[in-house]
Amino acid sequence: MLKSLWYFVPFICIYCAFIISYYHISGDIGYLAQIPFGKEYEKLLKQNYLLKNYIRDTLITANNHLIFNTKKKILTIGDSFSLSGQGNSRYQNYLAYLFHYDIINIDPVNIADPVQDAVKLLNSGIIDSATCKLVIIETVDRSVIQRLNGLDFGRNYSPFQKQDKRTENDKKATIITLFQYIRLQMGYKNPIRKYNLTKDCFSHHHYSNKLFCYKDDLGFKNILKADIEKSKENLILLNKKFSDKGIKIIFLIAADKYDVYRPFMIEKTLPVDTTADDLSKVREICVIDTKSMLQEMVRSGEKDVYQVNDTHWSHKASEAVAERIACVIDSLGILK
Repeated sequence: MLKSLWYFVPFICIYCAFIISYYHISGDIGYLAQIPFGKEYEKLLKQNYLLKNYIRDTLITANNHLIFNTKKKILTIGDSFSLSGQGNSRYQNYLAYLFHYDIINIDPVNIADPVQDAVKLLNSGIIDSATCKLVIIETVDRSVIQRLNGLDFGRNYSPFQKQDKRTENDKKATIITLFQYIRLQMGYKNPIRKYNLTKDCFSHHHYSNKLFCYKDDLGFKNILKADIEKSKENLILLNKKFSDKGIKIIFLIAADKYDVYRPFMIEKTLPVDTTADDLSKVREICVIDTKSMLQEMVRSGEKDVYQVNDTHWSHKASEAVAERIACVIDSLGILK
């Protein structure tokens, strides 16, 4: 019997390594690639977050009905860069702090396409000039061309009920995660890419000069010039649609992590993403592309502009983006 137990030793070792590793995983990159970044790194970063949470997430509870104070003038809608992490690390929280009142963040019907959701809410009369003067529509760079290209300007909002995403069978989920861990240790279908940096860009004790980013950050290589032109046309139509209803929009492009740190990579032969650059040059439309400003922060020596263990920006970038938006809002004179 003892002899047969030796056959199980490798499996026991793998399981123990998985349990130890899983306990030290943090950030979405940590979970996607099963990398034990540790918990201390995030704890240190969170010490600098804005303590008070000024964000009010608004759930759509019934057709043609939003729950928010009609005196509020700014609504925001976006993908995971608007929703991820602790509420007080979002750019909206810093923006609300600067203006001294709550920011209303609309919980999107479909996080995969908040731009389309904004159009549907406008078409349905849920968003109107009586309830807001400004809508900030945020989308991550890697999806901006696709989302603008696919806009259907005739669609209306339909009632939506959130589903409970909790796993019914925790044991089954653990087994799936274990097999995912084994697969990733073998280097099979890893969604995360790792690059070397020319300087320390993160305060993590082990990965200070390593860049971990999502593989889809390089999806720009498949975008055609015709797609870019179509997205510019639809951006103009998007702006016009809101403008006709008396609402100003700020179109916020959250830079991909790969794009921000590309100038600081040792691997100089890697491609540079320019697909969204022209969107901010479209006349009479307020587009904020955060790539150049965040690159400048890294260039100036700021560490942890993005989190080393996450695809999203940190509190430093959130604050800087909010300050940039605040300057734009001041110049528009909407809140006066």
